[in-house]
Amino acid sequence: MFKKVSYFYFGFYSLQDRIRAYNNPCMNYFWTQTDKIPEGLGYGQFTKKHFIWITVVAVFVTVIVLTYQQSDLAKRIFLLRTIGASLIIIDILKLIMIKFSGGDVYEYLPLEVCSFAAYSIVCDSIWIGNSIFPIMLLTLFMPAAFMAVLFPTTSTLPAINFYTIHQFLYHGLIIAYVGARFVCKEIPLDYPGVWKSIFYVIMLASVIYVIDKIFHKDFMFLVDDYDNPLLKVITKVTGGGFAYTVGLVLFCIFMIHVFYIVFKCINIFFFN
Repeated sequence: MFKKVSYFYFGFYSLQDRIRAYNNPCMNYFWTQTDKIPEGLGYGQFTKKHFIWITVVAVFVTVIVLTYQQSDLAKRIFLLRTIGASLIIIDILKLIMIKFSGGDVYEYLPLEVCSFAAYSIVCDSIWIGNSIFPIMLLTLFMPAAFMAVLFPTTSTLPAINFYTIHQFLYHGLIIAYVGARFVCKEIPLDYPGVWKSIFYVIMLASVIYVIDKIFHKDFMFLVDDYDNPLLKVITKVTGGGFAYTVGLVLFCIFMIHVFYIVFKCINIFFFN
């Protein structure tokens, strides 16, 4: 009887006891980063758990896009700026969590492709009506975020892990931001704008590659594929090394063109 009463009133502690009792390894590694996770606990690529996350992101994006469509100009601007602020805030929270969980913060600095997507979103949401960021967000950063959801680098982590949650939420917000603006015809699809994206990706890759080499890091995955299925194909084709880096940049340029054509077709057949 006492155990039942204590469970009712002290549910938090009882929940901890139940977790220990069931010896749930995934919950035990909620605050753990990739390099400290034992093999076999990851949610994997295109598994049931991965598809659940994809579904969650799809619903999340759909809700934001529909909300944006039904909002007036003032509410739209507020929503765009809220997404921009949220991206920066959750990235800061990620670094704090990594620090307090004993991880190496310098391995997780916001210098990845989608980190620059967040910076571009912040600038775009503040500078309403600019012609620099919208096409770049559509042809460069939205595809990158989309690929990150389909081929996540967190697949070796448990499905319920703080970094897994961060990554799906982060990329979902990027997709939602750009998707909402695209659906509402706020992004002009002019081909010269594609070259802005290409120039930007070459510039970013050049700067980050130098940083990677100097500090022995691998931001933007320019040095190693980290067993990501998509990036491993590039490694196999190029043979690795600097050729892999060049191959990755060329692949990005190719995908920018592919997605430009895709979005152009969608715009012609569905939004005209």
